[in-house]
Amino acid sequence: MPPKPKLTPDQQRIRVMVVTFPVLVATSVVLFKRMFLGEEQRKLHPNEKLLPGPK
Repeated sequence: MPPKPKLTPDQQRIRVMVVTFPVLVATSVVLFKRMFLGEEQRKLHPNEKLLPGPK
């Protein structure tokens, strides 16, 4: 497989925007809901697991 060509500075900027913009929007929405709509922060209880274990 041939090596990938280097990205130009403009292409690098676009890549950074494509990656960071959705993260920025999502965190802003969550922060807005917490600050202005009074939504509680979601918390995991100590005995809860993120993924179910094998059966």
